[in-house]
Amino acid sequence: MSEQNHIPLPPETPAYNCANCGAVSLNPENICKVQGVGTKADWCGSKGTMPPKYCQNRVNVHRHQCRNCGQTAINAKLLCEPVKLDIPQG
Repeated sequence: MSEQNHIPLPPETPAYNCANCGAVSLNPENICKVQGVGTKADWCGSKGTMPPKYCQNRVNVHRHQCRNCGQTAINAKLLCEPVKLDIPQG
């Protein structure tokens, strides 16, 4: 998906939060330890306090980070200004 064509999802979109890495996902099966479910508005736009980490159990899942607030998500549509992060070599 090109950044020019990026259309973020509405603020009320449900998103699952990972207790291990802090990333959010539209699908709870893409994160290894579901901490809870909230909405996109609960976290996107608020400044991320920790740098993004990769779940050890989901090392091949792509992550995106918001250029605006620093939050991390599996689905780029959950972020207002996503940038794809590299998958770490292990």
